[in-house]
Amino acid sequence: MGLRNLPQVFLRLGLAFTLLYAAWSAFQNPLNWIGFLPSVIISLIPFQVKPQELLMAFSVVQVGLAALLLWGKQLVFASLAASAFLLGIIWFNLGAMDIVFRDVGLFFAALALALLARKGR
Repeated sequence: MGLRNLPQVFLRLGLAFTLLYAAWSAFQNPLNWIGFLPSVIISLIPFQVKPQELLMAFSVVQVGLAALLLWGKQLVFASLAASAFLLGIIWFNLGAMDIVFRDVGLFFAALALALLARKGR
C-alpha cells in the first residue's frame, strides 16, 4: 500500500470507528439512542418488534459494515450502505441538527470513499 491509498485508508478508519462507536454505545446505553429511531421505520416492519430490538439489529449491521470497511473488501457496497444509513439518520432527525450535523460530513465522507473505491477497481 502506497501513499496514494492513504486517503482511502483514512476514510475507511474514520467511518469504521464511527460505526463501531455508535454500535458499542447503543449496546451499552440503548436508552440514549432509542429516540433517534424513526417511528415510521418501526411501523413499516410487518411484525411486532420492540424499538430496542430494532436498535440492536441496526447496531449489528453497523458492526458488519465497519468490519467490511476495515477489511477493505466490498468497499463500494459498504460505503454506499453507510452513506444510506447516514442520510436516513440525517433525514429523520432534521429537528436535531445540533446533534446530527456531524453526520452530514460523515455522509459525504462515505460517498467520497465509494467514489475512491470504485475508481480504484
